[in-house]
Amino acid sequence: MNVSSEAEVPQRAPRAAPPALVALIAPDVGMERQARVGKAGLAFAIALACALFAAFSLVSRIDATSATLRKLEQGGQLTTMSERQIEDETKSAERLFQVKAVAGGVLDAPVFLLLDGLGVLVLVWFLRGKVKGRAVFPVAAVTLLPGAIAHALDGITALRQASLPLEGARLAPHNLADVLAVFGHPLTGAALKLGNAFDFFSLWAAVLMAFGVAAAGEVPTRRALIGTFCAWVCLRLITSVAMGG
Repeated sequence: MNVSSEAEVPQRAPRAAPPALVALIAPDVGMERQARVGKAGLAFAIALACALFAAFSLVSRIDATSATLRKLEQGGQLTTMSERQIEDETKSAERLFQVKAVAGGVLDAPVFLLLDGLGVLVLVWFLRGKVKGRAVFPVAAVTLLPGAIAHALDGITALRQASLPLEGARLAPHNLADVLAVFGHPLTGAALKLGNAFDFFSLWAAVLMAFGVAAAGEVPTRRALIGTFCAWVCLRLITSVAMGG
């Protein structure tokens, strides 16, 4: 009689986590694997799903009443309009917002995937690396994930509200200015613009981008980190300070 020992039973090797997800907590290891064997599909799908979740959550809670009344009052039309006309104006503003929000959710991931892919190419060229063409979009896709997490938090925050104003809705804090406002220390003026520039999710994406540039372009890691951080600072200052974003 043959007796099979436990050692003779074939053991299935544990399945490795997708490198795109590993990169979120271990960017040095995860981005190297992502550039070598990873695909763009998983990270892109997560980013698209989270952007759509945030968009639909926001439009389900939006209330344009106060914004419409303020607009009509400023235009001197409020006293001459009936309640039905005001209601129609409010619904029209809400529908317009809903279309824009959903369109933005659909376009967010594809547009930023292309922009981040271009960013990888530019940084590798600027830092005198040698780009591996097949690694560009897998690396760029991973840099979408911090933004996807931000969208998911925004969607959850929106769903917890009974209603949200058309303008100035407070969702999950993304930057230093948001965090200080939550703790009762809002910034104003130039300090507000600088606080908006220090976006935590954007910085997280920049760190992933740096390790991705190092892996996809054969650039020394230290050079990639310094170069990408400098590019991130310049970009954030331009978009958040000069353009008032």
